[in-house]
Amino acid sequence: MKLTAAFVALAAVAGIGADAQSVCTTNAARKEIRSLTPAQWSTTANTLAAMQNYGWFQWFAYLHTANFNVIHNCEFFFPFHRRFLQDFESVGRTFNSGFALPYWDEVRDYANPAASAVLTAAYTGSNGQGSNKCVTNGLQGSWTMSYPSNHCLRRQYNNGNTINPLYSPEYIQSLLSRSTTMAQLRPAIEYSLHGAVHLALGGDMVQNYSPNDFAFWLHHANIDRLWFTWQMQNPNRNFWSAAGTDASGKAIGLNTAIPYYGDAIVNLMYPSRNGMCFSYDNYNTVTSKRSLSTRGASKCIPRPQSVLPSLPDLIEGVFDDVNEVLADSEAVVKQTLATLSAPMLNKWFPTLANNNTVTYTASDIPEAPIVAEVAVDSSSPYSQMSAP
Repeated sequence: MKLTAAFVALAAVAGIGADAQSVCTTNAARKEIRSLTPAQWSTTANTLAAMQNYGWFQWFAYLHTANFNVIHNCEFFFPFHRRFLQDFESVGRTFNSGFALPYWDEVRDYANPAASAVLTAAYTGSNGQGSNKCVTNGLQGSWTMSYPSNHCLRRQYNNGNTINPLYSPEYIQSLLSRSTTMAQLRPAIEYSLHGAVHLALGGDMVQNYSPNDFAFWLHHANIDRLWFTWQMQNPNRNFWSAAGTDASGKAIGLNTAIPYYGDAIVNLMYPSRNGMCFSYDNYNTVTSKRSLSTRGASKCIPRPQSVLPSLPDLIEGVFDDVNEVLADSEAVVKQTLATLSAPMLNKWFPTLANNNTVTYTASDIPEAPIVAEVAVDSSSPYSQMSAP
């Protein structure tokens, strides 16, 4: 499907990078979607509808598809998607200057995701219906998605009308706590919660053009929040950690340019700086709330994916005695693991064991490292990509 020249030009303007030394004067305040007031959600939904009408969902689905193989399964995963989210959000702010991309704190709903209010008519709509698995309610219930061709938004839950349990907040916190480099964190998150939510919703969400579904944007905003949570759990070690490899196995680092946008990774590491003009309402913890009301639901104890082993039954079982925990997950961990031995804590929750009284703030973030000139791979077919 061809996009008009004017549309391509507008896309180029929206993707212009900011001065690498700039500090944002205002930040889009990203909140958990369920914390928005009805008026705020109505305004957000109207902005998204305008973006759909002008073809922006089509554009971002295309962009994700065209770059899919170089932004997954490698250390471009976090920085590219942070820039991708910022691009989407900046387009939304051209329609509504107060637009901020919400996030979905999925681990709040890990035991029974299909029962989440986020997956109802009040927000993103529920499971697909009929032979085509079309979403018929919620934000996109009446939309026609135009990429790669005209179709309804499709969802097909991975367990009929229900969704298999996701990863618990304690499991995700342990991944963050035990990861000491972005090269460790990336596969731990990409192959656990990230992949699980895509597979759980099915339909468009298991296609390269998954940005068709607004759940993609809510999900990836949360993945980005978890990355920032990890950065802030030990800023001296984590904040500027970016070394790894690209999809071909070539080494990348802070001075490497990400695919399509061309921004150096170093300029994407610091929310509220360098054009990354957003903030999160809760980045100090994995989750602000959780519900264990579905006590009888089966629990997902994931198979190890890469680098980091899964939690043992002992750790999972500790949390069976917690009722309707409304505290942050780090506080839950500290309270309920008090009886565990120091070696057990150091193994599975090292940052909590070693820094159990520390809360880091922006003043603790070290200065950005001085990096060499931005390294752009001009041989990549994606470096000069344009709209179809």
